[in-house]
Formats: sequence, structure tokens, C-alpha cells
Amino acid sequence: MKCLVVLAHPLSSSLCGALAKTAIAALNNAGHEVQVENLYEAGFSPALTAAERATYYRPPFDASAIQAQTERLLAAEAIVLIFPTWWFGFPAMLKGWFDRV
Repeated sequence: MKCLVVLAHPLSSSLCGALAKTAIAALNNAGHEVQVENLYEAGFSPALTAAERATYYRPPFDASAIQAQTERLLAAEAIVLIFPTWWFGFPAMLKGWFDRV
């Protein structure tokens, strides 16, 4: 199975970082194809720009800023989300990924 592991924590030495390593290893050991989307490491921008938003109303939509992330998401058969709970919800970085990708 094609699995996408999305990590949304700024510190690789965190509990989330350790959980991601464990999940990735377990998925690989089970024979799955694993893609990792480490949002902080990749420098993903969670903020929608004015120019990007303006293209929503003018076809074609310019998805070039998120093309690679979109392709990985569409190719996935399973998604593993690894993130901390901050202020009773997921981090803004992950919310931005949900909204933009």
C-alpha cells in the first residue's frame, strides 16, 4: 500500500519525531511504500497568499506552490498524521496543509 506520513512538529527530537520514525519503520517493515511529508523540514508555507487566493476565481487555478504535496496526497492509499495537540487542536502548520493541499 502507498502510505503518506505527514509530520507536523518543528523538532525532530520530539515525541512526535520519535513516533514518526517508529511508524515509518513499521510501515516499511510491513512492505508498504512510504512517502514522508515533514511540513517543517520541507519549509511548507501554511499561509494562503493573496495571489493564490485570487486565482480561485480565475481559471485555471495556480496550484504550482503546492503541486508536489498534492501529487503525494493523491497517490496515497493511506495517510498517517503525526502532530502534537496544541491548545486543544492541531497546529496551524497542519491546518494550513489541510486548507491548501
